[in-house]
Amino acid sequence: MNDAKLILENLHYRRGEKKILSGIDWTVREGEHWAILGRNGSGKTTMMMIATGYEPSSLGRVYLVDGWQRELSLQETRKKIGLVSSTLSDHLVRWRDTTTGLEIVLSGLDAMLGPYRRFDRRRAEQGRELLAKLGGEHLADQIFKTMSSGERQTCLIARCYTAQSELIILDEPCAGLDFVNRERLLATIDNGCREHPDIPQILITHHPEEIVPGITHVLMIREGSVIAQGPKEETLNEENLTKTYGVPLNAVHRDGRVWILPG
Repeated sequence: MNDAKLILENLHYRRGEKKILSGIDWTVREGEHWAILGRNGSGKTTMMMIATGYEPSSLGRVYLVDGWQRELSLQETRKKIGLVSSTLSDHLVRWRDTTTGLEIVLSGLDAMLGPYRRFDRRRAEQGRELLAKLGGEHLADQIFKTMSSGERQTCLIARCYTAQSELIILDEPCAGLDFVNRERLLATIDNGCREHPDIPQILITHHPEEIVPGITHVLMIREGSVIAQGPKEETLNEENLTKTYGVPLNAVHRDGRVWILPG
């Protein structure tokens, strides 16, 4: 368990009479980057809300970064988890009209979403280097509020690495992006997987084509149950995709990614 950052053990969840999750068993280890793939309403978001302690499960238990949830101070443990989502981005836009991309990145040092402090030149250079490695060097001095959605997500990813997060959750980061900006952000995510191989990333998505080459493993769920899980090369195939989406699909593999055509 020393290398495990997340374990879901026999996880069940009900909302009233409706069963949302049914016996999920899943482990994320250092050196693994996962995609959670499924249709709308399949239970992806609920599963991660339970995993991070924002929602209690009906049955089962969760290991998160440092230990089993019931034994943790969740407030402290959550500081070790990086989150990238459009909701968080919208929250940060409301900070101040003059907040720059670099200031967003460096705010990760304090694990705060509120007012930031000034940092010395060494810290600032480290922040710029992180952005550059993710293809966002030009964002350092740009006003966060004026950036595109994809550019803001790039800053949030760099912020996770500044905070030395031990687990990063990318919650549908491409939602609402046009094709060009989606591909730019996916390149950023792919770079992050390669530049920081020991920090597990979990990409939540509806779209198989968003699973970039740097993603190593896939968890596929439908109606709250696991369809398949494991190394990407073994799981991301036409049979499992058809089961996951409930319709016949053809999978085209190209440049380390999978593109879907109707069956």
